[in-house]
Amino acid sequence: MLLALADCAGTSTPTTTTVDPATAKQSIVDLVERSTAAVGGDWTVYRGPAVEPCGQDVEDRVRYLYIVERAGAVSGLLQHDVDVVRALWEDAGMDVVDTSSGGGSKPVGLRGTGDPVTSIGFDANPDRSRISGVSVCAAGNATELRDGEIGDAG
Repeated sequence: MLLALADCAGTSTPTTTTVDPATAKQSIVDLVERSTAAVGGDWTVYRGPAVEPCGQDVEDRVRYLYIVERAGAVSGLLQHDVDVVRALWEDAGMDVVDTSSGGGSKPVGLRGTGDPVTSIGFDANPDRSRISGVSVCAAGNATELRDGEIGDAG
């Protein structure tokens, strides 16, 4: 799932942007946190929000990757979780598609694209559910922004 998100985000990199890095970062954090709140449960950060170049050999544009996980779920509620997330993303104006059927008749995963993010995915599984999001691209240098975050933390 993560590779699919990164690949999709990398192939649709626009050449101009009006978004600054802080706005791009906040947009993905907000959507992921609204999604986890809607589903409920105890979610932990797996990665991020981490700044990275907005595509291969792109030094002047960045995006943020944010991944959270929830261990365990009530298997009878997985479809409910998918439906809740789908409604939230559709209400935000995103295009939402099913990403997997898990061999059953009902979807257990979603992918959303469009504002306010480039791509976001939700995998609902009995053992571990995951939401992975990639922000829109913004002007900036990933190395400089990472160095700035390290300096701010110290």
